[in-house]
Amino acid sequence: MMESRRRSFFFARWRGCAAIAMACVLSSGCELAELRHEPQPPATVATTQEDSLSIYLDTMNGLASLDPAKQADVFYEVEREYTRAPTTSSTLRYAVALVTPDHPASKPAEGKKLLETLMATPERMTPAERTLAAVLIHETNSRLRLEAENRRLAATLDDRGRSQANSDKRVQAQLEENARLRRALAEAQQKLDAIKEIERSIIERSPTPPGNRDAPNSETQSSSTSR
Repeated sequence: MMESRRRSFFFARWRGCAAIAMACVLSSGCELAELRHEPQPPATVATTQEDSLSIYLDTMNGLASLDPAKQADVFYEVEREYTRAPTTSSTLRYAVALVTPDHPASKPAEGKKLLETLMATPERMTPAERTLAAVLIHETNSRLRLEAENRRLAATLDDRGRSQANSDKRVQAQLEENARLRRALAEAQQKLDAIKEIERSIIERSPTPPGNRDAPNSETQSSSTSR
């Protein structure tokens, strides 16, 4: 369920980006026509611009499919065309495929580099392609920043988890050491009590209290002196 929602979110966002790109392209197309004083009907401009973007939008739509086989077929076709003849159009289409999220062959960083390379020579692209490339570069930068932040947060959580685990181990070791010391103290106390018991037994068995053992000798000496 979460994966389906995630895919729907990314696909909706990228469709929104495409819609923004289309709006910008149509607006720029009309403005160019006015600047050139070319009395071109708006409907014709819109149709031309839409046709120039359709192949890229179809690629994005195919890669956003939930069918892995369809995703693989679409990407294989795009990659084969780019490898065979790396024209501006095939390169842009390949870059679009790379930056489209949620398919196994997605490589946003590599795709962004291709888009930036294409934008270095904008005269080779149509206004629609330039606008689409610019929008995708912006969106891919945002995506890469979010992914980097997610990795940073995940690493922080891992570090804290390891630190907590180490802390738990230290606490457990301390508890075990305390238990060992208590057992050693109990054993020492038992030995001490046993020694005290032996000493008490010896004292009780003695016929003359230890403090009075010299008493008879003292009485004999006193009698001799008085005589």
